[in-house]
Amino acid sequence: MRVKTSHDAAIEQTFAAPRFAQADDGARIAYYTYGNGPETILLLHGFNSTAEHWSSLLASFPPDAYRVIAPDMRGCGHSDKPLSGYTFERLAQDAMTVIQTEGLTGFTLVGHSTGGAIAQWCAAELGERVKSLILIGPVPATGVPVNDGARKLFQQGANDMQGRAAIWKLGWHGEMDADLLEHFMTGSRTWSPEAFLGIFDVWTIGTHFPEKLPHITAPALVIGGAHEPFLTPAFLTEAVVAKIRGARLVMAPDCAHFIHLQQAALTAGLIRGFIAAQH
Repeated sequence: MRVKTSHDAAIEQTFAAPRFAQADDGARIAYYTYGNGPETILLLHGFNSTAEHWSSLLASFPPDAYRVIAPDMRGCGHSDKPLSGYTFERLAQDAMTVIQTEGLTGFTLVGHSTGGAIAQWCAAELGERVKSLILIGPVPATGVPVNDGARKLFQQGANDMQGRAAIWKLGWHGEMDADLLEHFMTGSRTWSPEAFLGIFDVWTIGTHFPEKLPHITAPALVIGGAHEPFLTPAFLTEAVVAKIRGARLVMAPDCAHFIHLQQAALTAGLIRGFIAAQH
């Protein structure tokens, strides 16, 4: 059994002590900060996930060198859970609210899945305020088409925890340990049914801003999973990489959609290396 270190305890404490930014509709958006170093990173999570799922990366970011900020989307985690308002525009503005609350500039923007779409939108809006952009298994600016079978599975998860667990397994390469699944499901259970249905619609049919992508000025790195069931290398290349000027694609081995969880050390290394390359 691995012994918990003081570093582990500090990371746990980070996600037990949220700060809050207030959106213009009154909703409180929870976010967490770790470290106080000169290099700032904003992490945006995706569907069926929460900010706490970034914790496996933090051990690779010394707190005296990095400051990491990670919000919960509205409808999950410690953020407010309104009955309506789950649109791409609203989610993007929530991320901007956190950015404005913290006065971020010259920072690295990282997004996974739906958070990857939000990160692209924010990078286009903020221009040179974003130093580098890293997209992990990102939803493109035109959404992700899904078939009727997948749609039924995802919609089932709104009121069925077994459905939410099935989504984790779908995005995982190989067998998923039961204890690990339970760990991730702790965050999944915080999602309200309204958020689950609304944000599913966001990343499938509710995201469309291709006209903004030419406004992204930050160097961009796209990280894909070698065994990703939906965002294949060809799809990522056509729908994301080719649309962002100068973007590069790296495929991570032995993982599917949850690249930052199955390949945490590799993902952290790619983030750190890409940030260092911008100096």
